[in-house]
Amino acid sequence: MKLNEKQLKMIIDSHVALGIATDNAVKAGCLDVNGPLFDAVWRGFERVVSVVDDGEWISWFVYDNELGKKGLSVIINEKKMKVNTVKALLKIINS
Repeated sequence: MKLNEKQLKMIIDSHVALGIATDNAVKAGCLDVNGPLFDAVWRGFERVVSVVDDGEWISWFVYDNELGKKGLSVIINEKKMKVNTVKALLKIINS
């Protein structure tokens, strides 16, 4: 399934919002990071995302590449690509 830029941005924005919400719930003491609710929320989100991103590029972009701030590069079809924007990530996912 090919994504468009708007769809990818929506997924990334939802990931960030979910992260903020769960972090705040943990800080407030009403969510245990080792508990079943935390696990179910994040596993559920990741499973849904995997339907359109089986290469786990979105998680890589969010965590390892810090939403593109690190400017990491990948090699796709023998071409090195810097992944510092959602548009660059979209090219990788759809390749």
